[in-house]
Amino acid sequence: MDKAFAARIKRLRIDSGLNQVDIQAATGIDRTYLSRMESKGIPSAWNKMCALADLYGVSLDYLRHGQTVPSLEGSGEVIKDADERSLIRMWRAMNDAERAALRAVAERLADRADPTSAA
Repeated sequence: MDKAFAARIKRLRIDSGLNQVDIQAATGIDRTYLSRMESKGIPSAWNKMCALADLYGVSLDYLRHGQTVPSLEGSGEVIKDADERSLIRMWRAMNDAERAALRAVAERLADRADPTSAA
């Protein structure tokens, strides 16, 4: 783990309005161990990582990498290849104006590809 991980879990705790004793009571993670996790980013056992993710309501991906991974909520869709994954990452990095511009271009391209659409 690294300092970014340490900063993320500390920020999550503070943003949640909890102190380290509260975290210990909720997860069973020793307060001194949690303190080392927050200051040095020391590795944690799997069950401790899961306990923190559950408590804060975030994914393990967020704890580890700082990226949220929204669920597809039963849509049955999955990312099929690296190109789709790359496009999704780029989309998530864009601001609203950039997303609107990309959406407009994508809609135009889709209309051209659809033989039933009027040009």
